Amino acid sequence: MTLQTPPSWLQAGSYPAQYDRLTAQALWATTGIIGSSSLAVTANSPAGMSVRVASGWAAIIGTTTTNMGVYTIFNDAQDTLTITTADPTNPRIDLVCATVRDAFYSGANNDVIFQVIAGTPAGSPVAPALPANSISLATVAVGAAVTQINTGNITDTRVNVTTNIPETGDISAVVAGTGLSGGGSSGSVTVSIDTAVTADLTTAQILTNKTLTSPLINVGINTQTGTTYTTVLADNGKLVTQSNASAITTTIAAFGSVAYPVGSQINFTQLGAGQVTIQGDTGVTIVSTGATASTPLLRAQYSTATAICLASDSWLVVGDIV
Repeated sequence: MTLQTPPSWLQAGSYPAQYDRLTAQALWATTGIIGSSSLAVTANSPAGMSVRVASGWAAIIGTTTTNMGVYTIFNDAQDTLTITTADPTNPRIDLVCATVRDAFYSGANNDVIFQVIAGTPAGSPVAPALPANSISLATVAVGAAVTQINTGNITDTRVNVTTNIPETGDISAVVAGTGLSGGGSSGSVTVSIDTAVTADLTTAQILTNKTLTSPLINVGINTQTGTTYTTVLADNGKLVTQSNASAITTTIAAFGSVAYPVGSQINFTQLGAGQVTIQGDTGVTIVSTGATASTPLLRAQYSTATAICLASDSWLVVGDIV
């Protein structure tokens, strides 16, 4: 084909409709719907041997011959299409499509139609071929001897139109800087907090060589009112309050049952009259300035002490102890 002249929309020019369609194809590159809800095929309500086609737009590249350009079609209201009677023995697959008929190239009609092309009944049926100048909207599985089409029988075959307009702008890439991960130079780009180097509000993290400016740290409290208590991993960094009229024995669990990290700290407070003794479970060594170094006691009501893990099963207890 040679250069088409006159060009589209030339003042005082006269040219065939094909030139306008070729101009439209400079915008719409492929056959497809324009808008995600356009021309969707659904079951009728109440269900029967029919389907519905929604309103909307589509671009259809002419395929009867080359260089036909793109036809733009619009449906302004929901249409109902009839599905022919089911075969009594075998299933079939019907094709729902929109077809442009252009008498300049073939036939006698100049219009666009919705049509349901019935497939051939078979034990393993296949959908009919798409006619020229058409967009496929859906296939419909028509079971043997069925009397209605339901949602599950309809398969959406629509595709979105693509454009020839370059999708570029001022941003050519998104680069994830320090403390971020992700980024990219095409498609959908996501940038996330890199928790390996940046603290966030939800991820459990170990902060090393970080400066906290005016931090507000709330100490968790584990309230105990019995006469015996064995520590748990969740006590690390918490205050265990102990209140009972009778003497209380608190046992620091062995590493074999509770794997405390080195540096763990557990705080103990005696809120009641019962004196608190801190001891280690089997295999646990406690050192302190208490009268009995391995089993220090909190001195009096409201006394507080801290147990610090020096190594696996090795603890130092400091505070108001005797």
